[in-house]
Amino acid sequence: MVIFYAFKNICCSNIKHHSLENVIIVLYHRGMKTDKYLLFTDLDGTLLDHNTYDFSEAKEALELLRLRKIPIIIATSKTFAEVVEYEKKLGIKHPFIVENGAGIFVPKECEVLSGLSSTKEWVKISKAKSYKELRKLFVKLKEKYKMKGFADMDVSEVMKLTGLSVDDAYKAIQRDFSEPFVLYDESELLLLQEELRKQGFDVVKGGRFYHMISQGVDKASAVESLIKVYQDYHELKCHSIALGDSGNDFTMLESVDTGVLIPRCDGSFAPLHNSKVHRAKYPGPKGWSSFVMEFFDGD
Repeated sequence: MVIFYAFKNICCSNIKHHSLENVIIVLYHRGMKTDKYLLFTDLDGTLLDHNTYDFSEAKEALELLRLRKIPIIIATSKTFAEVVEYEKKLGIKHPFIVENGAGIFVPKECEVLSGLSSTKEWVKISKAKSYKELRKLFVKLKEKYKMKGFADMDVSEVMKLTGLSVDDAYKAIQRDFSEPFVLYDESELLLLQEELRKQGFDVVKGGRFYHMISQGVDKASAVESLIKVYQDYHELKCHSIALGDSGNDFTMLESVDTGVLIPRCDGSFAPLHNSKVHRAKYPGPKGWSSFVMEFFDGD
């Protein structure tokens, strides 16, 4: 998914330090009276192939963004450790959003943090409840609902469900803010969601799993925060772009200037009923690249 954000007015009391993990991209589009663009993107099923996690079909567009110095801001359900690794593979180091908007990480050398000294490599910003608090409620609810979270699985089970390697599966289990889970009886979803909301939590649907998150925390709110930070720093309007393929991307796609829904691997689209959101031509990184290249065609 692609989106842009500004960080400046986030209260320093909410800033904590962490070590590693989504993506902001600043784009330039012909004909627009905008000096700066930010690109936000989901990973699985969007920039990464749903089955193989490969992004080779997006390399041309990634190079275009690199040459134009447009930040690619990842916004994903993945963990800090996972995103840090993917930033290395992608050859980028920008702010990113993890665990469906529950946390924002900004590299200490990022321009928007100028004037803020940090001994940590990454500055963490989060308003989410602690993972310990979340798991305490999750364990209690397991007695009533047929569900199983990542913390209830060993690494081999996570590997089987995700297709990840051993190392990547370990990174996926290292949660800070949220819990991916399997709900074995989906008829229980509405009752589960109602009960979670009474406790200050919520459920969102990703490409593979449901995710238990803190209420009021999502990708859109994180994206909006980053956009504000960038706009305040540069003192100009930034054009935001966001790309994603699943239900947990919907609010993000609708909150930016240009939202792009990527088709699922079978060619169908997740049920987003908003005609203002663009539909990419192809699934995964091919569709991601195709839209980015066309958006900046001839610019």
